[in-house]
Amino acid sequence: MTLLASFNHPVADSQRAFRRILKAMSEPGVMVMLPLQQGWGDLSPAATATLLTLVDNETALWIDAALDGDTLRSNLRFHIGVPSCEARCAPFALTHAAADPDPLAFAAGDNLAPETATTLIIDLPALSGGLTLRLNGPGIRETRAIAPQLPPRVLHYLRERPHHFPQGIDLIFTCGESMMAVPRTTQVEVC
Repeated sequence: MTLLASFNHPVADSQRAFRRILKAMSEPGVMVMLPLQQGWGDLSPAATATLLTLVDNETALWIDAALDGDTLRSNLRFHIGVPSCEARCAPFALTHAAADPDPLAFAAGDNLAPETATTLIIDLPALSGGLTLRLNGPGIRETRAIAPQLPPRVLHYLRERPHHFPQGIDLIFTCGESMMAVPRTTQVEVC
């Protein structure tokens, strides 16, 4: 078992990370930095900080086989105690862009319980340099342009948005120490 560090100051750092994640979710496309020096296993520090902040021993997590490993599992067990579950019932899911995850494989909630939808955390190679997307909707004054290097199925999901609000998947993109979010309320247009 290889145990790695979590936050240096668990309470203050997790509060700081939560406020930054909240900013990213409420202002889609805004990039924020998360306070963590190293990631666990193949995870970026931002993805690790997101897990440390949002999941706990009562919040199940689905992990893509491409990221799953002893280092990640032992640290999740030790620091968080998070249970695992199937993709269709996961409140949180963790994957990497190389796995080309299909957002349709996860819970989109329903009209009576939209909160049962999955928040999909995707570790990307970069949060810039990809296809330019124009975001519109709540939390965006006019429009905002982003260009994360998204896997094809995630890009297709954002273009088509097969679920009608309030259903849908909330997306968190991480890379290095940075993260941005595109919640289900955001309309996405490819430039």
